[in-house]
Amino acid sequence: MLPTTDIILPVHNGLSHLRDCLDAVLTYTPHRDTRLLVADDASDSMTAAWLREQEALHSCWMTLQRQDENLGFLATCNRMMAASLASSPSPDYLLLLNSDVLVSPGWLERLLNCAESDPRIAAVNPLSNRADNIDLPMAPGASYLAMNAFLATRRQGRCHDVVTGVGFCLLLRCDVLRQVGLFDPVFEQGYCEESDLCMRLTTGGFRTVVAEDVYVYHRGGGSFNDSNTRYLRNRRLFDERWGKEYRRQFRAFRRANLLKSIRRLFALPTRWDPLPVLWEGAREGLAEWRGRRSANRLARIALRRVFQLATARRPCPRRELAQRLTPPGRLRVTYVLDRLVVAGGVLSILQLVNELIRLGVEARVAALYEDPLIHDWRPLYTQPLIYRNIAELLAECPDSDVIFATHWNTAEWVHQLWKSGRTRTAAYLIQDYEPWFFPETAMDQRRTVEATYALLPHRIVMSDWLRDLLAAKGHDSDKIPLGMDLGQFYPRTTQRRSPLVVLAMARPGTPRRGFPTTIAALTEVKQARPEIEIALFGDRFLDRQAIPFAFRNEGLVIRQDRLAELYSSADIFLDGSEFQGFGRCALEAMACGAACVLTDLGGVLDYARHEDNALLASPGQPSALAAAILRLLDDAILRQRLIANGLNTAKQFCHRREACDTLTWIENALTHGAAV
Repeated sequence: MLPTTDIILPVHNGLSHLRDCLDAVLTYTPHRDTRLLVADDASDSMTAAWLREQEALHSCWMTLQRQDENLGFLATCNRMMAASLASSPSPDYLLLLNSDVLVSPGWLERLLNCAESDPRIAAVNPLSNRADNIDLPMAPGASYLAMNAFLATRRQGRCHDVVTGVGFCLLLRCDVLRQVGLFDPVFEQGYCEESDLCMRLTTGGFRTVVAEDVYVYHRGGGSFNDSNTRYLRNRRLFDERWGKEYRRQFRAFRRANLLKSIRRLFALPTRWDPLPVLWEGAREGLAEWRGRRSANRLARIALRRVFQLATARRPCPRRELAQRLTPPGRLRVTYVLDRLVVAGGVLSILQLVNELIRLGVEARVAALYEDPLIHDWRPLYTQPLIYRNIAELLAECPDSDVIFATHWNTAEWVHQLWKSGRTRTAAYLIQDYEPWFFPETAMDQRRTVEATYALLPHRIVMSDWLRDLLAAKGHDSDKIPLGMDLGQFYPRTTQRRSPLVVLAMARPGTPRRGFPTTIAALTEVKQARPEIEIALFGDRFLDRQAIPFAFRNEGLVIRQDRLAELYSSADIFLDGSEFQGFGRCALEAMACGAACVLTDLGGVLDYARHEDNALLASPGQPSALAAAILRLLDDAILRQRLIANGLNTAKQFCHRREACDTLTWIENALTHGAAV
């Protein structure tokens, strides 16, 4: 028998993270003696509909309350906590959980065991990858589930006091809450409210602790657009109330360094790694130069980055540690990349790795470079293995059941790992026809790339087009269609504007993306329909291109939410690429409710059907693309039919389905010794 607990989960949009969060809660939480109370804080229609479906499926345990007005985290939590405390019978504990948290096996039981070990313990946090002063980064090559399993055995029953808890996953004792009260509304939408509550607890003679044997994943960092302003205001309020006492407690906490013994379990040698700081500094400086062009601000950026270079160190991954952290019996899968950067092919791999982890696989990513933007773009449920060079990768890459090459220059590395017995089998995830990355004049380079397809025993492709190209060269392969995060890409609630909007991907620096054809086609469209609005995205420096018409410059879009909003606000989407291995952008646009005009070569033909869910034209033919756009501008009935059929098409390409198909393929390949 566990103490009774109400889990309070406030939700405002964020469907992608919410789906993973709720799945983990449903899977890893004992339903006896607990209730899940979900507060829908005025989410959009898609998120609200999904929550209603979940309540119907889990009505015996989950209760959903809808608020038509967005009250914010603090007010929503106070409302839900007050209702729980007033219920009869009321629970022993309340647990506040953010919707971007992934819980792990045994999480609630061990948090409750910690709280029950001392009646003075009023608040308990788990350890997490992102939790202010109590964060514990995942070890390179370890997933959050592996971290939890390791700590559950090594730190069983241990806890230590902290100054203030963190609200992402916070267990609170109800009888103490009745004494000290709930969050103070003076903190408005949020920030510092849980710190204020914990200071009331500790100064009242109670304890706020972190349980050392529980580890959960916290995406974090996405609460507010005005985070800095909001935090500074609330921090001033907090310091006026608690400044002296908080500083006294915090100095004692830092001196005690109670997390030192835990962090020592994952300690690794470090190396100087200046490249991420240099790239971030260059991006920040370029953004300032293109904006205000303040010399003082540019100087401050440069000075700050110079100081950061001195401490720009990265852990050196060690094979022994990654293997020690892998739970016994867990399937081990490693994807090897050249560079971990913001690109569509990388996104496909990262979302696949996350889904495999959710399915119980110890999936990893290994690379030679990591762009810091990756973690804001597509957070990983594991810590990447970043090596300084190929030799270190070959020496320290953990043993696996399957290792995947993901680009032609990684195939030889994976071949060496396979031949040296570091993996049971190896495969090549082929996302594009890479010999055509090079011009016809570079036939030696094309032959070199093509030869890599024979290095590994298995090949996976995402489209019939790629499978047929490989077959013509004598290489068999298995098709697993690409999947999208349909919790990210769906029609957003946007106000349709007049005039109509044509959105196009414009990447002048990327081969095969048809930039000249795209601009020529849009020039014809603008000349024929000067009233329409054209929006371009895909490159940081579009304003430096000679584009002969007025356009809205969206630049390089990193945030996937923003990209979904762009697609949703467009009436027509144009992709003039010469060919693509699959064509992710067009499918994303379909999923968000845009009518698509595409070229009829490459992997797009796996889902795009002329005059059914898209209009297709030959690549390199700007007049044909322009005619298709003009046709859609003039024919609203056709445009709406393509949109409706495109939405139905997109539903078939879910990233969860892709992960399940991949896991089945891996299991069969390991069982039968051959691709299936």
